[in-house]
Amino acid sequence: MKRALIVHGGCDEGFLPQKEMELRTQGVRKAFEIGLDVLQGSDSALDAVESVIVTLEDDPHFDAGISGSFSNMIGEIEMDASIMDSNEAAGAVIRIKNFAHPISVARKVMEEIPHIILSGKGAEIFARLMGFRETSPDEQHANTDNREMEKLPENYREFVKKYSKLLAEQRLFSTVGAVAVDSKGRIVAGTSTGGIAHAFPGRVGDTPIIGAGTFASISAGASATGLGEGILRVGVTRKLVELIEGGQAVQKACDRVIEICSKRGSPCGVIALDDEGNAGISHNGFFMPTMYSRFD
Repeated sequence: MKRALIVHGGCDEGFLPQKEMELRTQGVRKAFEIGLDVLQGSDSALDAVESVIVTLEDDPHFDAGISGSFSNMIGEIEMDASIMDSNEAAGAVIRIKNFAHPISVARKVMEEIPHIILSGKGAEIFARLMGFRETSPDEQHANTDNREMEKLPENYREFVKKYSKLLAEQRLFSTVGAVAVDSKGRIVAGTSTGGIAHAFPGRVGDTPIIGAGTFASISAGASATGLGEGILRVGVTRKLVELIEGGQAVQKACDRVIEICSKRGSPCGVIALDDEGNAGISHNGFFMPTMYSRFD
């Protein structure tokens, strides 16, 4: 059976400087090469996806992990991640703080506890129990999007107006994700993010929600990036996989879900692999770095 790996570094709708595009492309290439080595060596789609995303979580040019995640409105880094395989095993963490690799914690949720999602303090307690090292504040370098930090105002209704306008102006979505297929036919998809710039504390996007940011079945796996609220409304990755299960080619299925998102005005990008390792890549943004390989 063919093995395959595909990686994305997020979909940006707005303009990026050429140097930043080059650095993100280099970052995706580095993570992809590490994941490819793991897939070739261990023949484990799960290990490959985790290794790719861990590498991207350590890269400050992506919105994931403690190095590059956007800070929220009160200056905190809150991160989400999820992972799922074709046996319908899944794990996710929501709004976890102070741990460098949320994707690894999500994998442990999948493997070590009879739940799919842990959030906030519960996710952090679980991470400590699993032996993950908690980071100190001075190890965290939040991406503040070069804008003055918003503060929670006393006038809530005025705040909602300003906040809604801020959300409408979001253009940078450098969430990271990967999908892999190993020779045993196991398909694994994973996604990790720090959310959106200046988010309201506790805001949850699509990344940790199975069927929105990440989904896998025996037929295909997918990872999404973009504005989480729009991806949640469409159920992008589940819809994409269901289209493939219904007989559509993987690229056509990717194009179809992006068409749906575009009609709704939702920035979005997707990657997917079917059970034969065929790839699909589609987005409606300005730039989405990706890499893909399929081999025996």
